[in-house]
Amino acid sequence: MRSSELNRLLEDLQKDPELLQESRRQLHNPEMALRWAVDRGYRLTLGDMVELSESDRELSDDDLEQAAGGDGWPPP
Repeated sequence: MRSSELNRLLEDLQKDPELLQESRRQLHNPEMALRWAVDRGYRLTLGDMVELSESDRELSDDDLEQAAGGDGWPPP
């Protein structure tokens, strides 16, 4: 089950293209991505970041919309 805080991050990524680009540069390393997210005020876990990084692709607008709605994440 995805955390509410991860949902909040995904919603914010959908709304802010600059934040999305920053996140994409971090996701290759879950520990680095976690530090990045915590520095921006998100209370996430390493598991949350692993979930994002293991998606094995960049987050598209459609992915973010589905994730923010709570359905279909991670994508098949």
